[in-house]
Amino acid sequence: MSDIIDFSKAIESFVAITKEIHKKKQEKINRGEFINVFCLWNEFSGITEPIHSRILHFFLSNNPMHGQGNLFLGLFLKRIGIDIQECDEWISTAEIGRVDVMLKRIHPRSVVIIENKSNWAGDQENQLYRYWCENIHHCEEDCSEEYYKSHPEYKIVYLVPNMGKSISENSLEKPKEFGDNLPLFLPLNPITLSFEKDIVAWLTECINKLSPDNTPLINLISQYKSYCKNL
Repeated sequence: MSDIIDFSKAIESFVAITKEIHKKKQEKINRGEFINVFCLWNEFSGITEPIHSRILHFFLSNNPMHGQGNLFLGLFLKRIGIDIQECDEWISTAEIGRVDVMLKRIHPRSVVIIENKSNWAGDQENQLYRYWCENIHHCEEDCSEEYYKSHPEYKIVYLVPNMGKSISENSLEKPKEFGDNLPLFLPLNPITLSFEKDIVAWLTECINKLSPDNTPLINLISQYKSYCKNL
């Protein structure tokens, strides 16, 4: 009999806790804490990989709409080991050619290729090798791994939803039709970053650099940051 009473009390306790959880969740809903423009956008038409690339490009470019100059770009480059100077001239592009996002500095020459895998797409054959050859490779010396130890201004960023996705070996191999003067494998080691951790950390840093009264931009970045946690 006592076991039945104890079991009944456990059920009552569970029901009470469940009701309290639902109550607090409803309070958050009423305050609009779950409203996210990116979730709504995805529900209506889907946020595809090219859309993510353009959103990243918006933050990484000197876009007059966000009004922060190269602030976001500088914080991102610092995270991948590239220092940005006030006089630097950077050009950022999205969905131009086959590269998702590319950052270029005129002088001194620097190239950052961002391969966006936000929607878990598979790697194309020889994909990262081709990007390196078309956009970074420009001399005989840069065909060796040693070259990039002293030239950190060249990067390939493999951007994944979370660390459950990795680069396929085939993406790093030289295409069969390429000349014998090129290395068999990509000489520049790609950096793997995730939306879940790295982009969220970068966006958090961006928010911390903004004036507290810049509510519209802070809200926009916060909502995208939240969306990036569950791609």
